[in-house]
Amino acid sequence: MTGTPLDLTPFGPLLSALGLLYWLLATAVVAFALWYPTRWSFKLSFSALVLAAFIYPILRHAQLKQIQRDESNTRLDTAMALFDERCKTAGEKITRTVKNVDGVVWMKWRDSNDKTANLYIDQFKLFDPYGRDCGAEECIVNLLRPPKGMEHFSAEAASHRGGYQFVESIDPSGDQRYRYSGQLTPGSRWTPENIAKHKRETGRDLDPDAYRFTLKREPIDRFTARYGITWNDISTREDREHWIAGGALTVIDLQTNEVIAKRVGYLIDTGQGSTAGFRSPWGWAQSYAPRCPQVDVHLKDFVANILQPTKKGE
Repeated sequence: MTGTPLDLTPFGPLLSALGLLYWLLATAVVAFALWYPTRWSFKLSFSALVLAAFIYPILRHAQLKQIQRDESNTRLDTAMALFDERCKTAGEKITRTVKNVDGVVWMKWRDSNDKTANLYIDQFKLFDPYGRDCGAEECIVNLLRPPKGMEHFSAEAASHRGGYQFVESIDPSGDQRYRYSGQLTPGSRWTPENIAKHKRETGRDLDPDAYRFTLKREPIDRFTARYGITWNDISTREDREHWIAGGALTVIDLQTNEVIAKRVGYLIDTGQGSTAGFRSPWGWAQSYAPRCPQVDVHLKDFVANILQPTKKGE
């Protein structure tokens, strides 16, 4: 096979067959060179020329591939050395923790998932591949808990236990401040008509797992939460030239502007941007590449350790 993405298409076997034909042609020409001339000196000279003509491109290709491999290894060694330097500054710094926090301010939105397909192959887009584990309103959903008394209502609701009662933020599509809270609503297939039909036919309400954890939001004039959460991509141009991405997740006391906790982390694409086999460089790096810190602590887990949600209503 070719060792390229073409192997996954009908052209892979075709190219492999062409390679076989190439060597069959070479064998046939050499056989002709040994058969047609009458003198052995001509036979051997002609055969040598034929072999050189067919073998030289193969040897030249192998030489160029080796040069490319050597250059690639050199680039990776340089990138790994820089990555090791960056990792010396990575880790968590926690000044203090706070108990019984009802809500937080999500200060900076991440791009929505449907806008990030090309980001994962964009070498220089500062979207924090290290820290990104959600997009748009999904980040807010991850921080919230179910309504009071409904923590065990469904498996999906139970997965949100330990979150906050509310999250405040500014929708990036405008300047309006909102307060978000979690609610349980029937899945999209459960229209009012379908719900009424279900009750008529079964004599009972919907099963708990028919409900989904969704967002409820209401406009507010000002933020009431004391603590805010923000993220930043801290990669330098040099980092990105070596396919290194760094991110910082910061917890801030909005009354005093004090940074009470910060997590800094880095990852590196050891493939150095290769897209062979339909590979997504940053997507691959998020799942398989070296990162520091090595432990993958998501947004909610890190923040909840610092701003410990209130237990009221649970």
